[in-house]
Amino acid sequence: MFDNPKPGAVQPSARHLAQMRLAASKAGIPAQYAELMAEAGVTAATAEATAQGLAQLHQMTETFVNSGRLDQAAMLRITRHALKAGAAITTDDSAARAQAIAVAAGEEAQAIMAAAEPPGRTARPSDAGALIVPGRAVGNQAVPSRAEAMADGLLARMQAGHVPSHGREYASMRLDDMARLANGGGYAGRRSGATMFGGAMGNDDFRSALAIASNKVLLDSYEASESQIKKASRQVSAPDFRPINTVRVSGGVELGKVQENGEFTAGVINDAGEAFAVETYGKIFALTRQALVNDDLGSFEQSSRMFGQGAALTEARLFAGLLEMNAGAGPTLSDGRTLFHADHGNRAASGGVLSIVTLSAARVAMRRQKGLSGEAIQVQPALLVVPPELETTAQQLVAEITAASVDEVNPFTDTLGVLVDAHLTSATRWYLAAKPGRPDGLQHAYLDGATGPQVFTREGFEVDATEFKVRLDFGCGFVDHRAWYMNPGA
Repeated sequence: MFDNPKPGAVQPSARHLAQMRLAASKAGIPAQYAELMAEAGVTAATAEATAQGLAQLHQMTETFVNSGRLDQAAMLRITRHALKAGAAITTDDSAARAQAIAVAAGEEAQAIMAAAEPPGRTARPSDAGALIVPGRAVGNQAVPSRAEAMADGLLARMQAGHVPSHGREYASMRLDDMARLANGGGYAGRRSGATMFGGAMGNDDFRSALAIASNKVLLDSYEASESQIKKASRQVSAPDFRPINTVRVSGGVELGKVQENGEFTAGVINDAGEAFAVETYGKIFALTRQALVNDDLGSFEQSSRMFGQGAALTEARLFAGLLEMNAGAGPTLSDGRTLFHADHGNRAASGGVLSIVTLSAARVAMRRQKGLSGEAIQVQPALLVVPPELETTAQQLVAEITAASVDEVNPFTDTLGVLVDAHLTSATRWYLAAKPGRPDGLQHAYLDGATGPQVFTREGFEVDATEFKVRLDFGCGFVDHRAWYMNPGA
């Protein structure tokens, strides 16, 4: 999200930076915020409250970053201003500190966007900053921007079951009338399709409303279609497109007995690592002037939904493709062996149907995994990954049963979750995996922590339309073999 915070700034200690990153991780914000927290001198005692305030900042500004109204430089300025406001809080009230950060961020964002408005435009309380600031209100209620109100009205037509709140007056308004109103042309309950003021789609408010509504539909569709294999992967941060190098450290963990007057012996630390990189995927779709005049919102809604599904499909194919590389043996790791290999102890010696017997053998193999120095690492199998053809069998194997004797007890009840992915092409191959990060196996990343697809807009010139670009910066890869096991089936 940000460039290096300040050239020549004093570098925080590794311990301080780690404390900030932990707080940022708990708050669910990108790691780049942690670097700015460390730069601002945020203490360990106030780190979590500060991160919570920045989480509100991140949520408030996400739409405007995606639409291009706030760029990297603006976000850097906003974040520093917010951190300064948080540092001015002298009490130990965490909620007050987080609120101060969020309010300061909202005010700064409003100021930046208001300064960027076209000359001659009169800002109103409802659209001055196109941003709702926590704790700020007109009267007793926070007032959404006009773009947000329009988006709320559009969503009432685009999503079944969406009941408009702050955009009720726009829910039954035609698209061309909405564009004309946003452009200052007034609204008299009638349309004149001959002219679209201010270009094909009106001004920024209407385009922003389309972007907000499209993004909501797209993300809902994306989340509903997400890869099942993704649930077995841990998300990590990717600040840029360079390979993400993951280092595994092992050894020197078991303590040796020290005799009276004896010396402590030094441990030996071993390390190894893998790497994968984020890449860009995307498409462009448009809302044409003809669709606007004809009040045809259906094709726009379908395009938003389709591209949300497309983003999820892209991720799902990448995940499944990793598992099925090299004829099902998985990607080649840095040791020159494929992910699933006899030398790794995570591949069945011979294929077997999914059953209590083969599943027990898989669990033993995972439990017997060793670290880089040969130490037991206690891998806990948690997820059974299967193609649709094995879904019923997998569910039977983990189902709870009422046992009449010890022999009838199901050992996998409440210990394994079933993940079924239709992108796995083999009808017999199945996998056992640990929970993400326990230990690390499969990882995925988005650029700057921007989870999922992002939507950007611009007014077309060659084509009389508003164009919507859907971009997904995503990468995935295996960083270790110990968290996964594969049986080719029979």
